[in-house]
Parts: sequence; structure tokens; C-alpha cells
Amino acid sequence: MEFMTENEYIRQYFAMLEAECKARVLSQPAPTDGKSYCAPKLDHWMGCWNYTEAGTRATEPCPPIPGFDYLQNATFDCRENGTWYVNPATGREYADYSACFNFENAIKEMDKDVIHIYVTIALFCLSFVMISISLVIFFKFRQLRCDRITIHKNLFISYLLTDLFYLVYLSVIHFAEDVVLHNPDWCQFLHVITQYAIVCNFAWMFCEGLYLHTVMMSAFTSGKSVIIACLIIGWGVPVPLTIIYGAVRASLKDNIIACWSSESSFLWIMYAPVVLSMAINVVFVVNIMRLLITKLRQIPEVAQTRKAVRATAILIPLLGLQFLIFIKRPEDKDSTLSTIYQYVLAIFVPLQGAFVSIMYCFCNGEVLSLLKRKWNQHNAMLPGKRKRAQSTSATQYTIVDPMSQVQTSVT
Repeated sequence: MEFMTENEYIRQYFAMLEAECKARVLSQPAPTDGKSYCAPKLDHWMGCWNYTEAGTRATEPCPPIPGFDYLQNATFDCRENGTWYVNPATGREYADYSACFNFENAIKEMDKDVIHIYVTIALFCLSFVMISISLVIFFKFRQLRCDRITIHKNLFISYLLTDLFYLVYLSVIHFAEDVVLHNPDWCQFLHVITQYAIVCNFAWMFCEGLYLHTVMMSAFTSGKSVIIACLIIGWGVPVPLTIIYGAVRASLKDNIIACWSSESSFLWIMYAPVVLSMAINVVFVVNIMRLLITKLRQIPEVAQTRKAVRATAILIPLLGLQFLIFIKRPEDKDSTLSTIYQYVLAIFVPLQGAFVSIMYCFCNGEVLSLLKRKWNQHNAMLPGKRKRAQSTSATQYTIVDPMSQVQTSVT
């Protein structure tokens, strides 16, 4: 899901002010009353200074920057000769923002935002590395070629693309201010392709639930037909949603700012189907849990409940159900609850891929057995270890993928 920090809102706001200033002030003709005026100007704080009569002082509201008092005004003196006041120390035109600035609060807000960004980027990098290793393992071993792992592969690829595009997009938004302010077409496209990757990721979470539910409910369903349906849903369905979203947002002039980093109600064009897919996954999980309890009636009630709950809990990160708690953002962005929401989201979103790779690859008994077997074979090739090679060739391995555990619980 899309999430933004305070600095992103500021950059978006600055870009909007720049566009408004050009349309409202900078493009207007000079007064024709014969008086002397200072020329209109857009300063580095995005203060939009209109034509100001010589010998007077212009005022503008303080910009919404962390640590600024939004209720105060900045001032800019227009000198008698019709030029803006110049700071003698720098030789540059100088608008006075001293009434706006609260140094202590500004440092506090900036530090908080920087920590948030670097934590998010670091966790995305960790997830990217773990997902990459998992995919290498899945593609390396032919013993892992089955429908279940095929679904896993596509899910992991969607995680990889999401991590990659999100890393690039976050880096542009936070560290390339000129790009954000000028809002080039490629930056808007980067936003759109990032959203496509996110929707694909959720689509494959849905496919995981669809596949497991289908296999458990009907043993005679063709695995190939399910895979084809999942490929269409996982990679195809997000395409028209993304095209519609991009076309609608690009058609509105007010939204062509700041690389589209601001929140927009148009994101629901893509996210509404995502929420619907998660709701359907909840139905899948409930039905799977019901089926598990039904199949486990031969064991004591407490034990069967625990086993069913444990098997169902394994599916929560795979199907992305924990994201349901992040659908609604706290309205008060300055509240403690909003701060907690931002940090929890900054952890769960980038680490989702890492969690799934740990549970369904690094803790997968089948994968561990294959890696151990490969390691033993490697050691057997070393001098003096021929006997060990012979014993290794007889090694057996068993499938203990968490998803396969759920499946075998009902068979």
C-alpha cells in the first residue's frame, strides 16, 4: 500500500505552490498605474511574492514545513528603487522567514523523518536480498518443480519487483528534490509501474489462497488450469487497472505534481480490487479452517483446534491478511497513533517479502533437505570422503513446506 512521510507531503505541496504561483502571479502583466513595483518572484521556500509597490512590505503565510508556525507570516521588503531587499552578507535577495521558524521543532521533525526513511529503505533492501536468494533456490533445484512451487515463484517475483521499484521510487522522492519539483514524465511512469508491481503482489497473494483452497476442495481439479488462471489474475488483471488509474490521474491537471507522491482517492481504482481479494482470502482461510477441523475430528477437541489454528496462522503472511489492519490511516497525522501507524507500516510493508521467504523457503524442510544433500555431495567430492559420498547418495528428504502441511492435514 502507498504510504508517505511528512517530507513527501511538503514536496508535493511545494510543487503545487510552484504551479499555482506561475499561473496566478508570474504570468500576470505588470500594473499600469505608473507607480514603481518590485517584480513578482518565487523564492526557494516557494513563497509567491506578487507585484509589490516600492517602499512597502509584502507578507505571505509561512509554508507548512516541519518546525514552522503555519499561523505566522513571512515578509519581503520592496525598496524605494523597485527592487527586493538584498542581504548585505550574501548579496542575494532576502525574504524574512524568521517569524516562521522554530529551530528545536524543525530538528526534531527532520530527524524523525530521516530515521523513518532510512529504516524503510534498509528493510526493503533486506527483503530484496532474501527474496532473490529464495528465487535462486526455487529455480536451481529440479526437485522443486511442481504447481505449488510455481505459485510460490510467481509470488516471490512479484515481491522482488515491488521491492525494486519501491526502492527506486522512494529514493527519487526523498533524495532527488529537483526531480520531484519538475515532475518529469518518467517519474510519473515510475510511480505507475510501482503501483502495478504492488497490485501484482497482492494478486499473487490472492492466487496463493485460490490455489490452496481449490486443491483442498477438489482433488480432481487440473493443476495446469489453476496455474493458467493464476497467471492471468496475477500478471494480467493488474494491467487494465493500472492503465485506467494512470490515464485518469494524468488527465487531471492538479494531480500532475510531485511525481504523484501524494495520496489520491484515484488509488482506489487499483486498491479496491486489492481489498476485495483480501476479503475473499479471509473467506478461503475460514473455509480451510472449517475443513481442517472437520478432518481432524478423530483427535481430541483441544488438540484439533490448536492444529487447525496453527495451520491457518501459517497462511496469514502468505495471503497478506495482516494488511487489512492498515487500510484506514489515522486522520490526525500529528497524533501518537499516526506516528505508531507510520512506523509499524514502515516495518511490515518492506519485511513482508522477508517473512514469506523465511517461512516458505528458508524454513521449508524440502529446501533444507535439498541444500543439505547438495552440501554433502560437495563435501563428498573432497579427497578422502568417498565413503561419505556413498551414504549421501542414499539420503532421503521429505516435503514440509508450510502450505503442504496444511494440505496434508486434510487428506
